[in-house]
Amino acid sequence: MSETCKFCGALIEEGAQICTNCGKVIPKKRGVIRKKRESQFSAINSSVYKNNPVQTDDRHRFEPTMASSNQVYSKERKRVSRNTFERNRRAQKTENLMQRDFANNNFDAQASGLRPLEVETSSGNAGKSKLHPILNKIGWCIVLVVFLYFAYGGIRILITKNATYNFNLEGTKPLVAEDYGDAMYNYFESGWWHYRFTKGVYYTGETKNGDKFELYFDKRDGKTVVIKLVHNGETYQGEKLMSTWIMGMFMADIRP
Repeated sequence: MSETCKFCGALIEEGAQICTNCGKVIPKKRGVIRKKRESQFSAINSSVYKNNPVQTDDRHRFEPTMASSNQVYSKERKRVSRNTFERNRRAQKTENLMQRDFANNNFDAQASGLRPLEVETSSGNAGKSKLHPILNKIGWCIVLVVFLYFAYGGIRILITKNATYNFNLEGTKPLVAEDYGDAMYNYFESGWWHYRFTKGVYYTGETKNGDKFELYFDKRDGKTVVIKLVHNGETYQGEKLMSTWIMGMFMADIRP
């Protein structure tokens, strides 16, 4: 069977290696050679198996063994793949947890540096962590004491303002004020109620004439009385204060 040269197109014999027209080497066809070799090997194998029945029986016995081996290999491969996937998943989860813990610790460290009440000491962070709660408690205690002090002083002033005194009114002008609060308001042009821990409740006022007074209150026999009066720098004390100065304040006319 003849073929054509792919270089010049001339007819050449089958299997020829050189074209007689152009003189070029004809390349071999790989597919044809492979088919020839396969046919040769199949022929050789068939002849061997036909001539040697023992090898044929061994081949049939070997085929199921290979199948079972493939199954075992497939199962082992799946098991290894599954274990590898689980190990990688646990490693990824652990890495995520470590990153999250690092981020939280880093944020706490940055936030701790912004706290205004922490006190820097020579011991470093350990000193700050011990001092900060103590200072916080001391601050709250001071706030509580100040609040209780002003609350107690306000209550004492309110009780004194609403208190009154039974004066001996035989042959005198009737009283205008009902309690110390009304008397101070009617008698003085301006004034303030005060409370000090060392002085107690006292009142400072000024009249229309410019006279300045300081009146100090206390309890005597269950009654609220004025124990000391300071008029323009001069001090008056004694039992006669109530029947003279203070009774006159209770009788003062109401300011317009």
